[in-house]
Amino acid sequence: MWKKLFFWTLNALFFFSCNVRREDSDINLQMKLISTLRAVSPDGNIQFFKLPESDDFKSIPQDSTNPITTEKVILGQQLFFDPAISFNPKCTAAAGTFSCASCHFAGAGFSSGVHQAIAGGGRGFGLLRHKHPQCDSSELDVQMVKTPSIVNCAFQEVMLWSGKFGCCGPNFGTDSLWPKGSFTKLNRLGLSGVETQARIALEAHGMRMSPALVTQTTYKQLFDTAYPKERPDLRYLRFTMARAIGAYERTVMTNQAAFQKWLKGDSSALTNEQKKGAILFFGKASCVDCHTGPALNSMAFYALGMPEMEGIDIIHKKDSFADFHLGRGALTHRLEDMFCFKVPQLYNLKDHGYYGHGASFCSVEEVIRYKNDAVPANQNVPVENLAKNFKPLGLDKDEIKSLVDFVENGLYDPNLRRYEPESVASGRCFPNHDKLSREQLGCK
Repeated sequence: MWKKLFFWTLNALFFFSCNVRREDSDINLQMKLISTLRAVSPDGNIQFFKLPESDDFKSIPQDSTNPITTEKVILGQQLFFDPAISFNPKCTAAAGTFSCASCHFAGAGFSSGVHQAIAGGGRGFGLLRHKHPQCDSSELDVQMVKTPSIVNCAFQEVMLWSGKFGCCGPNFGTDSLWPKGSFTKLNRLGLSGVETQARIALEAHGMRMSPALVTQTTYKQLFDTAYPKERPDLRYLRFTMARAIGAYERTVMTNQAAFQKWLKGDSSALTNEQKKGAILFFGKASCVDCHTGPALNSMAFYALGMPEMEGIDIIHKKDSFADFHLGRGALTHRLEDMFCFKVPQLYNLKDHGYYGHGASFCSVEEVIRYKNDAVPANQNVPVENLAKNFKPLGLDKDEIKSLVDFVENGLYDPNLRRYEPESVASGRCFPNHDKLSREQLGCK
C-alpha cells in the first residue's frame, strides 16, 4: 500500500514539475517575444505591427484623393474579379475571359501561384493556367518578374518591384523620369501607388467598361452610388475604375493570421516553435531591418543578388516592361540602383509557390537559407551594389526551422476567400471565363 502511494506521489510530483517547467517555458517565450518586439518598434509598442480590420477604413492607409468608402470597395471588388472588362487583349480569342484575379487569386495569397503569370492569352484557372492554343506566343500577356501579391498593399506607397508606379513616397520629385509614351507618365495623375498601378494595369491588360456593360448590368448603379459627384461623362472610365479597384485592394488584409491574433491578445495563437521563429525574425536574424511595420515590408530597395526569371518554359517579351530585371534602376537609371528591388510583404507566402523577383526559389526555406548563406547567385549584380545587410546570419538548422515555421504558418491567414464576391455583375464565371476555367471552377 505504502509502496503504491509512494509511487503515485513521485509520478504526481514528476508531472507537476514538467508542467511547471512547460508553463515557465511558455511564459518565458511570451515575455521574450514581447520584449523583442518592443525593442524594434519605433514607439516601443508591439501594436505597431498590428494590421487594421478590413472595415476600419480610418485606420487603413489610403490615397488622400480617393478616400475609402463601402460603395467604392463593393464596386472595386466587382471590377477586380469580373472577366467581362477584358475587352481588348492582344489575342482576341482571350477577350472577356480573364480578370485582375486571374493572376491575383486568394488560393495563391493573391499572387499568381505560378512561375510566370499569364493574363491575356492564357486559359485555365490558378496553377493549371497555360497558353491558350489559339493565341500566338507574341500575343501573350506575361511578365518577366514574379507577380506580387496585393495583400496588405495599403502599406505600399509605390508599386512594382522597381517602385515605378505612384507619385509619392520614394517617387516624389522624380517627375522628369515619367516620360510621355511610357506607362510611368500615368504617375502624373497624382495618385498613390496602389491606384496608379490599377490604372496602368487596366490599360496594359486591355481592360475597360463598355456602354453596354454599364447599361445592361448593375454596373451603372454601382458606379453612380460610388461616385455620385463624378461627371457622368467621366464616371465609367478607367480613372474611376482604378480608384475603385484601389479602394478594394487596400481592404485586403491578412488580419486573421496567427501572429495578428497573438498581437490582439491570444497568447496561444502562435505555437512555441513559431514564437521562437518570431524572436529570431525580430532579433538575431535581423529580418525586421527590412521587413517592418504591419505588413512586414518597406519602401526600401536592396540588391540581394537573386537570379532573374529563367527556364526553357519562360516567354521573353520585348515591351515597356522589359527592363524589370534592373529593379529600381529601371526608373532612376542610376548605377547604384541597378538590381535593387523593393522589399515585399511576408504574409501568406506559403501559397505563392515561387519566391524572389525572378520567381527563382521554390520555397520559403530556400529563401531563408539563401539569405543565411549570403552568397549572391546572380553574377550580373556588381558587388558594390549588394546590400550592406546582405551578410551571413549565422542561423543553425533548428533556428532556420523555427524561422520558416513563423513565416509560413505564423504569418498565414487561412481565410482570404472572404475577399471574393459571391458573383459578378456581368454574370460570368469568375475570375476566369474561358471554357477550360469554367469546367475547372464548376461554373454552369
